[in-house]
Amino acid sequence: MSETVATRRPPAGFVETPHPPVAGPEKLVSRVEEVVIDRPFAQVVEAVDVMPLSARHPAAGGLPGVADTLALTPDGFGPVGGRHLVFLTDDTTVTEQVLVNNRTETDWRFRYVVWGYTTPAAKPLRYGLGDFHYTAQGDKTRLVWTYSFELKRDAFPGFLGVGLGGFLLKLAFLNGPYGTWMRAGLAAIKRGAEAA
Repeated sequence: MSETVATRRPPAGFVETPHPPVAGPEKLVSRVEEVVIDRPFAQVVEAVDVMPLSARHPAAGGLPGVADTLALTPDGFGPVGGRHLVFLTDDTTVTEQVLVNNRTETDWRFRYVVWGYTTPAAKPLRYGLGDFHYTAQGDKTRLVWTYSFELKRDAFPGFLGVGLGGFLLKLAFLNGPYGTWMRAGLAAIKRGAEAA
């Protein structure tokens, strides 16, 4: 996956840390969005490979988009274990690390963990898990994007537990601004892949 050439340095006080341990699905709150791209799988993969992250994730729903990235590992963000610092359009940052990057001629699964949020919108979040799953469907490609979060247990709504806390997170955030942000990202990927 293509990265922009970072024009920034890590913010003052940035300390690189390992990602938090990833919990099982029973401790996560998730949202799924999907889109069908009117291009064959090979063309979609080729287009996404060269599309900068900033083009794939615009600001939407009152949430910031991606402005830039800075590789934190020698091989960048593509290989498993690769990580980068993401600069957002509200001048905040997150760190991301690749957990899975499996690609065949008809299927591509790209899973990553996100943590170290400095944006105020992420105050209740311990970390996030993104999962992009591209599958060939004849001359089209289906893209399913699942985003899951583990809540901080010492902050609202996480201290209410996964059930009630997760319900409130979905009601106020995932089904509102975050859903809008995810759909905008999928629309940007679709536009970029179909125009390539």
